[in-house]
This record gives sequence, structure tokens and C-alpha cells, in this order.
Amino acid sequence: MTLPSLQKIVHDLRRTFSRFPLALACSLLGTAAALILIEREDPDRASVLYNALFAFSLGFPLLVTIPFVAKKWSWSNLQLFGVQAISVLALVIYATSIPSDISHAPLVHLYRHLLLTLGLILLVSFANHIGPGQQNGFWQFNKTLFSRLFTAALFAIVLFLGLSIALAAMDRLFGMDVPGKRYGELWIAILGLFAPLFFLSGMPEDLDDLDISDEYPKGLRVFAQYILAPLVIVYLVILYAYIVKIIAQWSWPQGWVSRLVLSFSATGIFSLALLYPIREQIENRWVKSAIRWFWIAIIPMIVVLLLAIWQRISDYGITESRYIGVVLAAWLAVMALYFNLSKTKGLKIIPASLCLLALAISFGPWGVFRVSEQSQIRRLEEMLIADSILVNGMVQKAPGDVSARNITEISSILSYLHEVHGYEGIQPWFAESLQLDSGGTRNYKDASTVAKMLGIRFDMYGKGGPDGSYSVTVDLRSPVMTSGYDHLVRASLGRSDADTTASNDDTLCQVLTTPDSIVLRIVRDTVATDSLVMDLRPLIDNVTAAYGSLRGQEIPAEEATAEYVFAGMRAKIIILSMTVQRTEDTTKLTHYDALILYSHDAQASDR
Repeated sequence: MTLPSLQKIVHDLRRTFSRFPLALACSLLGTAAALILIEREDPDRASVLYNALFAFSLGFPLLVTIPFVAKKWSWSNLQLFGVQAISVLALVIYATSIPSDISHAPLVHLYRHLLLTLGLILLVSFANHIGPGQQNGFWQFNKTLFSRLFTAALFAIVLFLGLSIALAAMDRLFGMDVPGKRYGELWIAILGLFAPLFFLSGMPEDLDDLDISDEYPKGLRVFAQYILAPLVIVYLVILYAYIVKIIAQWSWPQGWVSRLVLSFSATGIFSLALLYPIREQIENRWVKSAIRWFWIAIIPMIVVLLLAIWQRISDYGITESRYIGVVLAAWLAVMALYFNLSKTKGLKIIPASLCLLALAISFGPWGVFRVSEQSQIRRLEEMLIADSILVNGMVQKAPGDVSARNITEISSILSYLHEVHGYEGIQPWFAESLQLDSGGTRNYKDASTVAKMLGIRFDMYGKGGPDGSYSVTVDLRSPVMTSGYDHLVRASLGRSDADTTASNDDTLCQVLTTPDSIVLRIVRDTVATDSLVMDLRPLIDNVTAAYGSLRGQEIPAEEATAEYVFAGMRAKIIILSMTVQRTEDTTKLTHYDALILYSHDAQASDR
């Protein structure tokens, strides 16, 4: 193999920049935005760079597609400029929809971005082959597309690992201080600069030649025939055995089966797509039969998929995953009809229809996010009205006991809204703002706080999680008063170094931990002069009552602190994290990590 000359490499780079100038500009500017965000000291601070990063990452696949389409349809320079200008304007409008404090914003913005990115990546795969025929050209183009994508990813990982080892060597061998964030910046630089340039430099220029190409890598046939096809058969056997079980027991299908159906569908479609070009060869005629029988065999599974998702919807309403599950089931049904009834059976319809679906459900009142939010708000409204918490459109404290089932359901919906959508849809029910502060338009109060405003306890899991256990962590961004204390030690339970000793001149401080208490002991000249026993039981009971079902969510620091005074010693304990095992009668700490602030008056102890 002859290595390319430096002159050819420079020529190829210039050619790539001339073919995809705007796409590479998006990659360059997006990388710069990401590097600045990593470099600055406060990544949680609001910044317009987040808006830019989201827009640039979406712009790359969009602006890669346009030059291919322009060449395919012989657009003039004016037409190309007009379409690119409209695309850039659309990206600017999209950027304004992204909150600058995205780290605190609901997840709906990230989910929508992923859905749009998927749609635009699919657009790249078929946009330059719209029209009748060109099935072979379409397949060859996508073979090159995914081959370059896979190779670029592999090279990027190898390059990152090699340069990371070099950085670590400079840090360890030469004493250079290499901050940990440099490795993240290195990965972003490789992913945003090297990978896109390498990927685009190998994309075909003459699309017409692809339609007459008969190149078919042997490795693809081996991969599809001997790896993917057996997986499809395994899924098929399991799913049909489950269908027989449903019919025999006359039981409703479980929700988890929807994942298996979708996995079977994706694996089957992908494997048959890889074998599509060789379906007419005499020795591979079985591929045509496999395609036909696959789309017949999938029909009962579509029914099972719809029944499983509908059961979840009828019990718990619509969420993004259930909405997308229904949409994919409907799409599979349409594809089954097409491949069973159509004479052409072209592959282009698969990415084209998925692209249209992804883009169509991203926005609007019919979209996945609006429908899911409204479904959960309606469920919440019905329960609050039934328990007389929502009266004439306004919230009041629960006048009576609320059933455990409703508490769990209400808590679950509040948590879902807080994480995914925010509280804008239910804010009109409350006289008090549901935002943490007047300046943070996207930062909402915790779901447990809103539950308190409703007059109910927050409990998403009925008994606080599996086996009655729960865990909480403390939000260290909230301030903790430290005045009046001179020393700091750490205390842990459930670790090998749980019992610790801290030295202070000629005085030692021993920390002994038990599930119910922490003993702080002052030792001078090997003699214990003072000790303070800090009973953790009141603190555990208070946290359990308020946050006993959060299972790892953050709570304010002031809610996990307690102060103790005895003789000449004062101490404040700050629980950083803890796990509690709860039974019907007792609660027991199985793990905690805490900081202890203390002061010791030696003269008082001597007296």
C-alpha cells in the first residue's frame, strides 16, 4: 500500500473544505464553544455558548446534506446560497429556543435535540437519492457513509487514547501539572475537528457512479449472515414463544416485551438491509424469501407491542417513551404492508419515513413532548380534584388523608414534570411561584417541595424504594454556616476507613462511627480528656419523614445538619450522603458520609 504524499493530503483537505464549508464551520465553532465551556470554572453558569453549541451540532448534518442535494439536482450558485441561508436562519431560530442555563433546564430541550439530530442524520442518508430507482446507488452511498463514520470513530478513539497516555506521561514523568479537564478538552477537539474532517474527506463526489457499482465487501455479508441473522432468529423464537404463552394463559402482555419487539425489528431490518444488494444472486436467493417472511412474521409482534404499550398508557398515561413506542408500532405496521404488497420493495422508504416521523413529532401540539406533558397534567389534575386539593382551578392544602396510591402517583408525576418539562403547565394552579428564584426562569423547585405545597408527603415508591431502603445526597451548592467552629474531620460508616484519627498539635481527635451515633473523642498524651456522643436518630427520623422516598436525589444541606454541645465541646454534623434501611417499625443507617465541624475548649474541660 502506497502512503499518500503530503501534496495529495493538502489537496484533499482543500477539496473537503470547498465541498462542505458551512458544515466544517459548524464543527469548528461548536468545538470552540464546547472547549470554552469546559475551560471556565463554573460550568453551571448560564451562557449563550450553550445555545450556540446546540445549534452548531444540529447544523453539521443539515449542512452536510445540502451540497449533496445541490450537486444531484444541479442547483445554481444562487439556489445553493438561498437554501443555505434559510438553513442558517432556521438554526439561529432554533438556538433562541434553547435556554442559556441548560444545565438547570428541563430535559425536554435535550430530548428534542436528540430527536432532531436523529432526523437530520437520516436525512443525509437518502436526500440525494430522492426519486424512483437508484436503489443500488442509495445502498452504496450509505455503505460508504457508515463505513467512514465507523472508521472516523475508531481512529478518533485510538488517537485520543494515544495522546491521553502522552499527557499522563508528561504529568507523571516530568512533573507537569496536567489538569483532569485537559483530557475532556482533548476528546472534544478530536471529536469536533479531526473526526468530521476525516469523515467528510472520504465521502463520494460522483453519485451517479454509485448506481452502477457492484462493490460488496465480504465482511458485510459475514456480519449480516452469521452474526445479525442468528440474533434475529433468537428474538423470533423468544417472541413467538411469548405470544403462545399469552394466548394459552390469556394474560395481558408485559410492558418490557416492547423493548424486545423493537430490538428484533431493528436487528432484522438492519441485517436484511446489509444483504439487500446480493438478493438476486443465485446462491443468495434465500435473502428475498427472508425479507418477505420477516415482514410477515413481524405482524403478530406489532399487535403485542401495541397491547403492551396501551396497557401502560391506560394505567399511567402517555410519556415520551410510550408515545414513541406507539408511533414506531404504527410505522412498523405501514412498513409491513409496504413490503408485503409493493412490487419495488425499495429500501429508501425506511430512512425517509423515519426521518419525517422524527422531525414531525419534535414540535407542535401533536408532538411527543406536548402530548406527553398534557397527558400527565390531566392525570395530576384528576387526582388533585378527587382529593379536594385542586378547587376551582387553585391548589389548597390537602383537607384530609390522601391514599397511598394517589400519593405515589402524584409524586411520580411531579418528579416527571420537574425533570422533563418544568412546571409551566401547572403554575396557574399555584399562587406562589414554582421557580427557585425570580431570576432563574428555568430552575424549578424540587418535586418534594411542590408536594409539600399540596399538603402531602413526597413518595414515588410507596415504601421508599425496594426493600424499604432509600438514599439521599446533600446539595453542596447551598451554603452551610461554619462560624464558631475551629476544626473539621470526616466520618463515614460502611467504609474500611470508617474510624479516623485527626492530629492537631499535641491533641488527637478520634472519630468512632456506629449506625446510630458518632463519637468524637479528644485525646491528649494518650489520655481521653473529652468525648461527645452525637445521636443520629433524631436526624435520621427527620430526613426519613421529609425525604424518605427520594432514592438519591439532592436535599438542602440545612436539612441534613445537626448541632451538639457537651461540656467543653461543640460540634455540627453535616451528612453528605446516607443510605437507610427501613422496616415497618425501625430505620437503620447502612451507610453515611459526613463532615464534622467542632471546637474544643481545653480550659473548660480541665475545670
